[in-house]
Amino acid sequence: MKRSMNLVAWLLPGLLLGALFLAAGAAQEPRLPFSAGEKLRYKVSWRLLPAGNAELKLTEDRSAPGRWRVEGKAASVGTVSNIYKVEDEYQSSFRNPLLCSNGLRKTIHEGGRHRDVKLEFDARRGIARVEEKDLETGAMVRAEQFAAPACVHDILSALYYVRTRPLTVGQSFEVPVNDGSKTIQLRVEVQAEEEISTDLGKQRAVRVEPAVFDGKLFSGKGRMHVWFSKDAQRVPLQLRAQIGVGTITATLAAIERDETAR
Repeated sequence: MKRSMNLVAWLLPGLLLGALFLAAGAAQEPRLPFSAGEKLRYKVSWRLLPAGNAELKLTEDRSAPGRWRVEGKAASVGTVSNIYKVEDEYQSSFRNPLLCSNGLRKTIHEGGRHRDVKLEFDARRGIARVEEKDLETGAMVRAEQFAAPACVHDILSALYYVRTRPLTVGQSFEVPVNDGSKTIQLRVEVQAEEEISTDLGKQRAVRVEPAVFDGKLFSGKGRMHVWFSKDAQRVPLQLRAQIGVGTITATLAAIERDETAR
């Protein structure tokens, strides 16, 4: 049971905030389909039970021109929270024109695991540095350095990068992703156009399948599909992961726009 709930806890914040990004098109100057102040809210279910809530909020990072900042939150609710409580926060900074990541900060509370993870990318030197601390003891859990391409995506910046790209059914591509270890080339298939129902109504969407269960990102068995809206905004409408402990689904519940954040 503990192993199963560890998997559920990983899927809630990790897959919801991370695997939504897993598609990309040809490298070209992006025409941004989003703006500062956009907030996306999601409802997460596990085996048809309410399992959690998540949100993503985008603002301009005023530390330098052409920079963006996105904050992500994920929290378990109901039965899942009683079994294995999750309260995670993520902060990412990325830059124009290709939305390459500057770094990612994670504050993780999952069951008895409490961590602060800081991931930084040095494009000039071509490295990624990660530091992980135990929030309860203050002890350094790990401090490592890895080679990284000049433009690499963290699990949040990649979501916004994909929204700048066309998703053409029948195409497959690889995306450079780093989540605190070696950079991987994640293979993605754009599979079909379908209709998706959310709290905002029915909408045409493009279904993609990222190869997250091929041993590069996650070693377990399963499949994952993500649906992006088939319009100029390419909003991630739904994610569904089919794994051994059941199906986990994250569905868009609301879109909010704060004009003062611009």
